[in-house]
Amino acid sequence: MSEVIVNDGPEDRCFGCGHRNEQGLKLRFRVLENGDIETEYIAPEFFCGASGVVHGGIQATLLDEAMGISIHAAPGTEGLNAATVDFRLRYRRPTPTNAPLKIRSRLLRSEGRDYFVEGEIIDEAGVVLTRAEARWRSLE
Repeated sequence: MSEVIVNDGPEDRCFGCGHRNEQGLKLRFRVLENGDIETEYIAPEFFCGASGVVHGGIQATLLDEAMGISIHAAPGTEGLNAATVDFRLRYRRPTPTNAPLKIRSRLLRSEGRDYFVEGEIIDEAGVVLTRAEARWRSLE
């Protein structure tokens, strides 16, 4: 059984992963056997850009949240205070609303205060729809 990560403490009001934000995405993540982080999400139609397609900003949010969780779930990062400092996104195919999606991410490496991560949004057939890479930095 994989570890499940749910941010539901009284202070967890993050738009992406906080379960105390009434307007948020309320994402819950699990750590896969290979160490990747994964969540499943169905974007409602009101999160569209073009009709039937998830708005690019929502896709970026989904990936940024997953990549952040990858860092915070890694051994030795307990209590780390870090933020995104560089983010690259590639929209490969339209990401549909009202359809099951997997958002998967992984920590690639750390160098000093910097953490390098990547992630993707995947459809039901296993096709990568959107891919992102980011660098996060410890604020301490």
